[in-house]
Amino acid sequence: MLNACTSKKTESTDLSENEQQSLTILRDVLSGQSEWVKVHAAEYLLWSGYPEGVKETFLEEEKRSGTKPPYRIGIWRVLAQAATGETEKKAFTDKIKAVFLDSTATDRTHAVETLAKLRISPLADDQPLTKKTLNGPVSPLSLYTLWSVAFTTQDSLRKAPAKLLEMILNAGDDVTFKTIPAYALRQIKGLSDQEWEQLADAALAEPAASPARVYMLSAAFTTASAGSPKREQIHAELLKYKNATSKGDVAEMAAALADSGSEDDIPLLVSLFKDTAQLSSEADKADVAASAAHAVLRIMKRNR
Repeated sequence: MLNACTSKKTESTDLSENEQQSLTILRDVLSGQSEWVKVHAAEYLLWSGYPEGVKETFLEEEKRSGTKPPYRIGIWRVLAQAATGETEKKAFTDKIKAVFLDSTATDRTHAVETLAKLRISPLADDQPLTKKTLNGPVSPLSLYTLWSVAFTTQDSLRKAPAKLLEMILNAGDDVTFKTIPAYALRQIKGLSDQEWEQLADAALAEPAASPARVYMLSAAFTTASAGSPKREQIHAELLKYKNATSKGDVAEMAAALADSGSEDDIPLLVSLFKDTAQLSSEADKADVAASAAHAVLRIMKRNR
């Protein structure tokens, strides 16, 4: 108990005002919001290195809602990441995998998106069903499955970025074909310099009204080499999404800054703690505040 108290005191003493405010926001959102907003806050705390209370909160969520699709996937996703050992983690990832492998489940898309985020391929567990999903009609389900099977082998992971980029470049007006591959690229990275130039040009050329644009800019910003002359232009375009009316757009901008932003971005992020009148609900405002708080914590940690 003494160690826990000492840890809390040290944490409070060592953090800057912006970091302390960010941590308070994340803990308030974790305790005060529900379902997916709660999931996001929990993940942000884990990713920022502040796991206290997350596992306990979501064990209670599992008792209450562990059979409720699609929220059950979010619960297991958090618990898998909060696990303290591989056996405990596997217990939750196996539950997620079982949902994807159940062709009658209504939350298969949520399940395979989570598998992809956790870098788990379902291919070896059921090749026929996984391949059928991959080769089925183009949809979020098939695209998230493509992302997840990238983690089957080192070779498939090496080839995945070029394949995702090709989908973006050949998508035409199909927003889904751009959005999900770009979202995946932000997280797996791995583009060559030439491929990055193609992505950057495509992102900058994407129409301002396109829902895919923020995801393409985000992928380009987080995969750019530090000295690229286009990086600052992409960064400037990305920051324009601070006033977007879609919480997903603002949160994607914040995710990119969490990954690759600098201390110069912190004032903008701090403004998102409260200055989000364009968003339509209190839950959306809380979700965006949490995404900004996460970005502040990650940037400050990188620069400490």
